Amino acid sequence: MQKKIYGRHMTVVSDTTYIYGYLLLFLTLSVFMISTYSIVASQYMPLTGNSILDWIKSDDYYCLLIPITAIVWIYWVIWNWMGMKFFRHN
Repeated sequence: MQKKIYGRHMTVVSDTTYIYGYLLLFLTLSVFMISTYSIVASQYMPLTGNSILDWIKSDDYYCLLIPITAIVWIYWVIWNWMGMKFFRHN
C-alpha cells in the first residue's frame, strides 16, 4: 500500500519519484552496457554483418575517447572539489 503524501493545503499528492528512480537506473545500466560493448567487447567479436555493429568494431577513435577523457574528468572533479573546500572554509 502506498503511503499518502500531503502537499500544500493538505491535498493528497501522488508520489511518482520511484518511477524516475527506476528509469534512471535502467538508463544508467543501458549506457554502461553499450559503452562496455563498444570499448571492450567489440574488439574481440567477429564481423556480424550488421552495419552498425561492424562500424563499432572497426572504429579506432570512439573506443578510446572515453578512457582518454576520463583523465580530464578526474582532474575536473578534483579541482571543483578543492575550489568548493576553499570557498566554504574561507
